[in-house]
Amino acid sequence: MRVISQKGMPVMTDIPYEKVVISQSMIEPNKIVAWDFFGGEDNIILMAEYSAPEKAEKAMQKLHDDYAYAWKIEHGLQTYYGDESIVFRFPQDAEL
Repeated sequence: MRVISQKGMPVMTDIPYEKVVISQSMIEPNKIVAWDFFGGEDNIILMAEYSAPEKAEKAMQKLHDDYAYAWKIEHGLQTYYGDESIVFRFPQDAEL
């Protein structure tokens, strides 16, 4: 599964979900950040920013739901027709 940041071009970030940790920031809970397993805190990427921590929680839940769906497809637990690649883009603030 691919995860795309909330921002559009030219600062859009597209990363493979399986190679990073994505979480709601503990310091600024209205932000969602990603970093790779080995890059540590020096390699933090801002994926999305919302007007309230509750909206960030909703966005994280959407990511979780989409990943669960992608996992089922990948492991043959569900029939899926169409494009084989699953892409999640963090929603804009107004969409939540």
